[in-house]
Amino acid sequence: MHPSSARLLAATALALAPSSARAAPEQLYEGIVGTARVVMTLAVDKADASGQYFYLRSRLDIDLSGRIRGQTLDLESRVTGDKLHLTRSGATLSGTLTTAKAQRLPVSLRPAGAPEKLPADLPPKLSVYERWHLAGLQFTAQQTETINGKTIRWYREPLSGIRLFRIESGYPAPALTAVNHALARNQWQDVSAWFACTGYEGGPGTDTAEAKRPWLGTRHVSYVWNASWSCAGAAHPDFGTTGYSFDMRTGRILKLDDLLRFGTGPVPAEESDAWYSYRGKRFAPGVVALLKRYHPQEMLKPAEGDDDGCDYSDPDVWDFPGWALSEKGLWLGAYFARVQRACDAPDWAVIPWSALGLKPGERP
Repeated sequence: MHPSSARLLAATALALAPSSARAAPEQLYEGIVGTARVVMTLAVDKADASGQYFYLRSRLDIDLSGRIRGQTLDLESRVTGDKLHLTRSGATLSGTLTTAKAQRLPVSLRPAGAPEKLPADLPPKLSVYERWHLAGLQFTAQQTETINGKTIRWYREPLSGIRLFRIESGYPAPALTAVNHALARNQWQDVSAWFACTGYEGGPGTDTAEAKRPWLGTRHVSYVWNASWSCAGAAHPDFGTTGYSFDMRTGRILKLDDLLRFGTGPVPAEESDAWYSYRGKRFAPGVVALLKRYHPQEMLKPAEGDDDGCDYSDPDVWDFPGWALSEKGLWLGAYFARVQRACDAPDWAVIPWSALGLKPGERP
């Protein structure tokens, strides 16, 4: 999952789910509201219920929360103002939905199983509800483009408008197959994140979700994904910039520790306590030292009293940076606390290939 997508999904879930219901088991339903098909998930905890649903025609999540009295559920959406009055009969739910404009629609819901007609190359960790979001959808092939003598083709998912490329020529066939599968998974993950973020008036809450033109080197491919969003119920708008890079000899997804490491010995296992310690104590100070060497002016500490200045000399903003590859070298994206997020991901923060200590065959 893209880190920006992960933050988007997590922020939406935490904002819309009451704390008492977050750990409750979810029940999945499908059915009809009026004449429109819907899918709904509900988590019930004693007398409280929370969840979300979507219309298959739009797929955007609509939040729900409310109370249970016996076999009766009264639910409301803070985003749309929809109110549902449902009665449980065995495994089914039926009743009415009243819109914010006082239109009353009949509701009929039954337990839902796994969806059919799922696209290929879905991310493996999607929930059943998230898979329903994507059931029956497909990408539409668009224009081709030639970059450094290699051909890419763009693909678009029509409901969300999310676009991403596939590589059609210029690299060994096994690597092309592996990388294109990974690109498809990335694209479906971003489509899923788009559906999960509904704005304050019920429309899309994602403002930007797009890939920059990729860099296609001799042995590497890299692209940057930009996203910004304002999901209803979240504390504030947010944004993220994430880079993705591939070794085109093997088709393997590259990690930053493959390209940039400090100290002697191997880098500790990712997500281990030793790895977090390494990132803070060795990696981040090492990045600051390199950037001061190649970008001395940009790395100057802001003048005393300049509260709006971006202090790129602070190692804390470099311990878990975004990153991508380019003709010039390795770009690193600093990550600041919320009050200084405008300082994030400066374009100039590039470490040249010659400084990475790679063998000749590992360079672009």
